[in-house]
Amino acid sequence: MNPEKYQKPKKKLDDFIRYSSLAFEMIVIMGVGTWLGTLIDHWIEFKFPVFTLALMILSVIGAIYHAVRKFL
Repeated sequence: MNPEKYQKPKKKLDDFIRYSSLAFEMIVIMGVGTWLGTLIDHWIEFKFPVFTLALMILSVIGAIYHAVRKFL
C-alpha cells in the first residue's frame, strides 16, 4: 500500500477545516462589531448610525488583521 495516496485527502480536509473556521471567525468578528455599533447607536439615540458604521469598518479591519495573523 502506498501511504502517500492516503495522506493527500486528509491534507485537503485539514485545509478545508482551517479555512472554513477562519471564515467563520471573520464573520463573527464583523457581526459582533456591527451588533455593538447598532446597540450603542440605539442607546445614545443618534439619528445617523455613527457607531454602527465606525465599528463595522473597524471590525472588518480587525477581521482582516486576524486572518493575516493566522496565515503567518
